[in-house]
Amino acid sequence: MTDKNEHPLLKTHPHLQEFVAFLEHLKIESERGQVLISAAMLDDLLMQIIQAFLIKGDSANKLLSGFNAPLGSLSSRVEAAHALGLISREERSDATIIRKIRNEFAHTLAVSFEDQQVKDKCAALHFSAKDYGDAVGSPRGQFSTAATALILSLTNRPHYVGKKCLSWQAWPY
Repeated sequence: MTDKNEHPLLKTHPHLQEFVAFLEHLKIESERGQVLISAAMLDDLLMQIIQAFLIKGDSANKLLSGFNAPLGSLSSRVEAAHALGLISREERSDATIIRKIRNEFAHTLAVSFEDQQVKDKCAALHFSAKDYGDAVGSPRGQFSTAATALILSLTNRPHYVGKKCLSWQAWPY
């Protein structure tokens, strides 16, 4: 982004640059693109959160990336982040649902937010915009609001987790 096209939010919150770029891409994407980009952003944030918590070095890097990395998948990152107390129960639930929706869109040629299995998953998202009065959200709207809210919630998490990261210590025999 150039200065003249810079999003106004970035003037006061420069740390949200990646999030703002995500939003810009999200609004022009197809259904499939929206799901895949959201899941990729979530996956990357979870990796950053776990990485911020672990002791820096080769061992942590091998856990998170590379061939057969134990924490190299979105599924394992969601579970590890929750087990380590780095994400809440609701964040874990929505991340898992987003992962399952991602799998539907990644592995099925003809899939849409109007398919019943996708609709049901979107309806179960905690962070989605809820219906009120005459305003009824679509499954795509439920997905996009939940994914955006979850990603925004996790955007600064690596910073705060890093303040409580693990360190080497001597253990008694």
